[in-house]
Amino acid sequence: MEVTNLEDLNEEKVLVEWEAVERSYQERDRDFWVTAIALLVLVSVILFFIKEFFLIIALGSVLFLYYVLSTVPPGKVKNKLTNRGVYFGESRYEWGWLERFWFGKSLSSKMVHFETKLRFPRQISLVINPEDEEEIKAVVVKRIPLLEASPTFVDKVTKWFGERLPLENRNK
Repeated sequence: MEVTNLEDLNEEKVLVEWEAVERSYQERDRDFWVTAIALLVLVSVILFFIKEFFLIIALGSVLFLYYVLSTVPPGKVKNKLTNRGVYFGESRYEWGWLERFWFGKSLSSKMVHFETKLRFPRQISLVINPEDEEEIKAVVVKRIPLLEASPTFVDKVTKWFGERLPLENRNK
């Protein structure tokens, strides 16, 4: 039996590296915001009559947060997969902390999602380039299981509402 150098075993090796935006991002046009504000005003009037003032404030705050996230473009971050774990910028998540992964789509971005054993964050989502998906899958599937993402109840309800109540014109 040959003894290998311990430095070689402890050396971290980058397996896949890519640069992407920090979060999924899609600019919204004026029609989207007019429709969203009109819906908020309609719901607020109904809530006003049943005296749910805090719910009106909460809905307005959520719309404002979504407006800010839709108008401020995200920064670039360098992500990488190494023999020790997943890096999201400077944050490292060891393979032992991750339970499973799957691929999905958020807004107009392709994503890889990792479920963690940690209390926070419970899930890590990285934006990827679509052409890198197979390479990432080949590296990660050797370390944690791939989950074929079946839609949850929330996914189904969101999709149903999105199809029946579009907030933007999709014919552009």
